[in-house]
Amino acid sequence: MANKVKMNTLLAQVEHSASVFKQNVAQYISLFKNKNAMFLGTVKTYAPREGQVDDPSKHGTTRVAATVAEEFDWMKTNSLHPYLEQLFSVEATNSKGAHTVELIVDGKSFGHLTALDLMRMKSILTDGNFLEMVRNIPVRSDAAIWKKTTNEEYLGREIYESPRQEGVVKTTVSEDIVIKDPNLDPQHLPANYQSKITQKRTLVELGDYTLQNFSGEWNQTQRAEMLKRISKLTEAVLAALKDVNDVESSDPNLHVDGFIDYLFKG
Repeated sequence: MANKVKMNTLLAQVEHSASVFKQNVAQYISLFKNKNAMFLGTVKTYAPREGQVDDPSKHGTTRVAATVAEEFDWMKTNSLHPYLEQLFSVEATNSKGAHTVELIVDGKSFGHLTALDLMRMKSILTDGNFLEMVRNIPVRSDAAIWKKTTNEEYLGREIYESPRQEGVVKTTVSEDIVIKDPNLDPQHLPANYQSKITQKRTLVELGDYTLQNFSGEWNQTQRAEMLKRISKLTEAVLAALKDVNDVESSDPNLHVDGFIDYLFKG
C-alpha cells in the first residue's frame, strides 16, 4: 500500500471494503441473472412498400449500455482491489516473520504468502456467492457468428456484432370468392340456394427490413476459462498451504492453564 496506516485504521477499512465487495458480488449476481438486456443492442430499419403503412415497431436503435469487461473493470477499481489490498496488508502485519511459500500458477508468481494469506485466498476463491456470480456471467448466443464491431459508436469497447440481416416483411390477404355453378342461370336461381364460397389468398409484400444485433457479453469460452483459472488457483493454494504448514509447530503464546483456571476459578 502506498500510504501506511495504523493497524486499527486498517482493520476498520477492511471491514468496510469487505462489506462493499460482498454487496458488489450480490449486485452482479442479480444483474447477470435478470438484467442482461443491458449488455445487448439492436439496430433495426424498415421501409414500407408503396401504398403500405409504416410499422414503428420494426425500426429503431437499442444501444449496448454496458459490457462484461467494463463491469469487471469497475469491480476491480471500486471494490475488489481495495478489499484485497487492505485484507492482505492486515494478514502480512499479523504474520510478520512467519514461514512463506511462493504461489505460482501458469508460470506467474503471486507473491510469497503465509498460511494466513493462503487461507484467506482459499476462502475468497471458494466463496459460494463469488462462484455463482462467475457462473452467471452473460455469454453471447451460439446461434449467430459474432465479430468485433466496426460500429463507430462502439469503438474502443468490447462489443461484438452479428451479421446484418435483410429481408421482406410479407403477409397473406384473404378474399372471399363466390363459385359460380355453370349449370345454373344466375338470373333464375332456385329458392334458398346458397352459393359456394372459397377464399383466395394473396401474398402481399409490406416492406423491407434490416436487423443487426450487438453484444457486450462474453463468449462461452471466456466464462469457461475464468472458471478454469479459479480451479487452478484453488488447487495451487491448497498445495501451497500444505507446503507452508510443513514446519514444526511452536508452543502457544497463551498460558493455557492459567487462562482456563482464571476463567473458571478466578
